[in-house]
Amino acid sequence: MFKIGMKLTIETFKNGEVESRFQCRIVDITQNYLCIDYPIDESTGRTSLLLDGSEFTISFVGEDGNVYQFSSEVKGRKKLKIPVLLILIPLKNEIQKIQRREYVRVDVSLDVAIHPQSDQQPLITRTVDISGGGLAVVDDGTARGYKPGDVMDITVVLPFASNHYSYFMAKAELIRFIDGWDQNPAKITYQFINMNDKQRDKIIKYCFEKQLEERRKIK
Repeated sequence: MFKIGMKLTIETFKNGEVESRFQCRIVDITQNYLCIDYPIDESTGRTSLLLDGSEFTISFVGEDGNVYQFSSEVKGRKKLKIPVLLILIPLKNEIQKIQRREYVRVDVSLDVAIHPQSDQQPLITRTVDISGGGLAVVDDGTARGYKPGDVMDITVVLPFASNHYSYFMAKAELIRFIDGWDQNPAKITYQFINMNDKQRDKIIKYCFEKQLEERRKIK
């Protein structure tokens, strides 16, 4: 079920609510452990060490396209080619299937046009990642005057595997600005709002195709 290179989403909780969400990948698999690279905090773009004993939930996309989740904790750390965290490989009965396909996120660079519902200048840029719930785009510094809570019209060009392009259009709310670091650009995150099932299904289909494409590369 697990493969080297597989993307994992880590969520920590506080008072029953999601406190932080991180992204990481499986670097190595031993008899008992998944070795993951140090997680990246989605809200800050910074690397998190996560202390030994830290508890969290992990979700991932299975080969059937469904999302699965299990509870885990940091059991240790070691140095491979890069520093990694060790988490126990869960038993089969510890893994639950969850209904969150629309939140499966893929890292992809797509053409996107963002038009504020005001007299502000539009932003023509590229996506950093996209999911059925929203997207992140490169902030090239021209989004002056934008602020969290602004509702905007977004158009994204989706290149499907069948060699045809589809234009996806939706309204989205600006959530936050994230500073750039190292080779990672500054970005802006948006959450889709007032989407109908047909719109969301188009994004889910595209994300699923990209997941399959990445899985083939891993193999």
